[in-house]
Amino acid sequence: IEGFLSYRDPVAVDFTRFKLACISGANGAGKSSLLDAITWALFGKARARDDELINSGSSLARVQFDFHYEGSDYQVMRTKKRDKTTQLELRILTPEGTPRVLTEATLRLTEQRIQDVLRLDYETFTNASFFLQGRADQFAQQRPAERKQILGSILGLDIWERYREQAQLRRRHAEADLAGLDAQLQEIEAELAQEADRRSRLQALESQLEQLTASRQSQQT
Repeated sequence: IEGFLSYRDPVAVDFTRFKLACISGANGAGKSSLLDAITWALFGKARARDDELINSGSSLARVQFDFHYEGSDYQVMRTKKRDKTTQLELRILTPEGTPRVLTEATLRLTEQRIQDVLRLDYETFTNASFFLQGRADQFAQQRPAERKQILGSILGLDIWERYREQAQLRRRHAEADLAGLDAQLQEIEAELAQEADRRSRLQALESQLEQLTASRQSQQT
């Protein structure tokens, strides 16, 4: 963390050194800023916005958040210079420890890439993993549909929603193909139903042709 809210000088916090921690200190010491740093790095959201996040004694705010998730190590670094646009970088570390850039062309696309990796957005994160001050019961206050969406996101059930949408799309395509085949079949059946009439007419025309041929030959002679 550097130049972010209460933190002017660069400081690093290694969460791998402990499993449970209690953070205490005077007002403004930077207790909540540690948690704000995580949500700002991942989702671009914190208690303050834009240049308000920058420490009064700094020219920029920068947070790099390194985390291990589903067998891979990631680095997210968000930087906001005063009166400048926010910069966001996403990297994944290869097994050799070399960072590979996953940053997209725009800030919004990179944020979406992070959410896709985590399968979490800010609302889900603050309802499941990180409770904002004074909003510990936020999940209980949600409407049933919103609670369902949050739980589905936490449990990874949203992938099944995408499967359902894809299955529906394939079903609609199959039904359209089936309707086209049914129309062709009805047309063929309609033609087959006229077979007897057409054969009878063919025989009549062939008989008429024989008569006309005989008449022509007679007239030629």
